[in-house]
Amino acid sequence: MKLKLLLSMVMVFVSFGFVLNAEKKTKSVTEMNLHDFMEEYTKPATKLYDKKDNADYLNKILAKVPDMAPEDQKAEWKEMIDSKLAVGKPDETCKSCHTKFKKEYKKNYRKKLIQVPEELLPFPKEIKELLKK
Repeated sequence: MKLKLLLSMVMVFVSFGFVLNAEKKTKSVTEMNLHDFMEEYTKPATKLYDKKDNADYLNKILAKVPDMAPEDQKAEWKEMIDSKLAVGKPDETCKSCHTKFKKEYKKNYRKKLIQVPEELLPFPKEIKELLKK
């Protein structure tokens, strides 16, 4: 009887450990700093645009980037991105934002975690598949 109780308790703790581990993995995928986001999302999407002339992913990603800006810069980030998207040059948004904001962002917000929008989560895998074709 005591053995059954002990085994039940062990099973509960093991199950709880799996739940906590799964939660950690989910969190690490949905939160990252902006630099990592750009490396994992924007850079491959730009590569897809350059190689296959497919701007769909890059446009969708760039539309979400202003939400990741510091509060006092969101409007300006959005304006810069929207102006490049309006003329069909999504790849130039990176350069214009880097020129204006990179040093300050790097200095003040380098470690700040951003929330990756849920609809963008499958993009790296999807982009990788499209680049293989």
